[in-house]
Amino acid sequence: MALASRNSENIFNKNTGGDKDGKTIDSAVETEIKAKFDNGDHISDQGMFENLSPALYAIQQLADDVEELRRYIVALAPDEKPLPTISTASHTVDFTVTNSRGAYTLVTTVVDNSSGKAVTKTASTTLR
Repeated sequence: MALASRNSENIFNKNTGGDKDGKTIDSAVETEIKAKFDNGDHISDQGMFENLSPALYAIQQLADDVEELRRYIVALAPDEKPLPTISTASHTVDFTVTNSRGAYTLVTTVVDNSSGKAVTKTASTTLR
């Protein structure tokens, strides 16, 4: 099963130059937003909280789901296959998550059989 297209859009971005648009903010504004969030302004301002609470609840549920997925993937033993193997007539792509003392890596292995002789290539991506 292929990954579906993204449905959501960025709330803001940090585009530069000609890529700037109506949602672009700079690092100073992002720092200010983070400070207000870290300070709990969205909770302590009762009027703001009343207006935002349904959206905040939904966002918290999404954050909990993402955290659960992250916890599940990194807790799997290296020999388990949480991600699918994708195969065609001449190619196979396999994904595996490994754990070495708390350092998690996504290992992607591609096997190309199109020339009659199997060629295997592997790429590793560190998960943070």
